[in-house]
Amino acid sequence: MILAAFILLFAAGVAYADTQHSVPEASACILAPMGIAAVIAVERRRRRLAKIYQGVGAAYFAVKRLTDILLASAILLVSSALFAAIAALVRLDSPGPIFFKRRVIGKHGKSFDMYKFRSMVDGAEQILEHSDDLKSEYYVNCKLKSDPRITNLGKFLRKTSLDELPQLLNVLLGNMTFVGPRPIHHDEVEIYGPCVEQFKTVTPGITGLWQTCGRSETSYEERVRMDMQYIEQRSILLDLWILVSTVPAVLLKRGAC
Repeated sequence: MILAAFILLFAAGVAYADTQHSVPEASACILAPMGIAAVIAVERRRRRLAKIYQGVGAAYFAVKRLTDILLASAILLVSSALFAAIAALVRLDSPGPIFFKRRVIGKHGKSFDMYKFRSMVDGAEQILEHSDDLKSEYYVNCKLKSDPRITNLGKFLRKTSLDELPQLLNVLLGNMTFVGPRPIHHDEVEIYGPCVEQFKTVTPGITGLWQTCGRSETSYEERVRMDMQYIEQRSILLDLWILVSTVPAVLLKRGAC
């Protein structure tokens, strides 16, 4: 139906151009199909997003949420002593709060605070804002190769990924999951590009495809590509594979910041 309508419009356009003598007939024959192709591409993207919004089935989401609650609760219970020890060390290492709250974008574009153990000096955001060099590097890569704001304890916490332990609280609250695209900051929306609409269809996660394949060594463009690949191919088996693969990636410190 849609294609037939496009063909009729194309024929009418050529006829109109011929009667008005405003566009050469050859040009009309070239430009009209290009316009049709553009509309078809938009329609395909709309249908693709609709399919993603539909999801992969109620059973997948039920199993995923149950796994999140049980696993997060178990890890928090087992690591409670470690959690308290890290909190005390962060307080002793440098002045400032124990937790760092980063305002990020989640499912349906809703903002929430993502929790981490503070690994930078207090006022790190202001330091970034007042340094043009650091700001430009961060804008391109969304990370700094040699970040002067990281504390001595913070370097260890990042190497071992222990700074992300408080994100288990985000999982219990339901604004994060164990496996999914990494949450993005509002400043990253422009860099993330048109894929951001697809990103908003899922709950962001602690770990994902790109974290198991290089972590901080992965380029931002490759990270976005892997996030989109996960969204389109997600399943219980893929989630389990990513969870299992994350363990050696963290223990071996592959691509850690």
